[in-house]
Amino acid sequence: MVNFCPSCGARLGEAAFVQEYWVAQDRHVVCWCPECSVMCTVVLGRIVGTEPEH
Repeated sequence: MVNFCPSCGARLGEAAFVQEYWVAQDRHVVCWCPECSVMCTVVLGRIVGTEPEH
């Protein structure tokens, strides 16, 4: 599970919002950090990246 904010690195404690759900084989974790007010989704299970067209 995600214990630290992906943006600022603060510990996600009692005031944070963390919700996990599944999409096919991947675990998606929606996080809201009360320290920096960032809401993001972390995908666990594979690396998701983009590469510009060549």
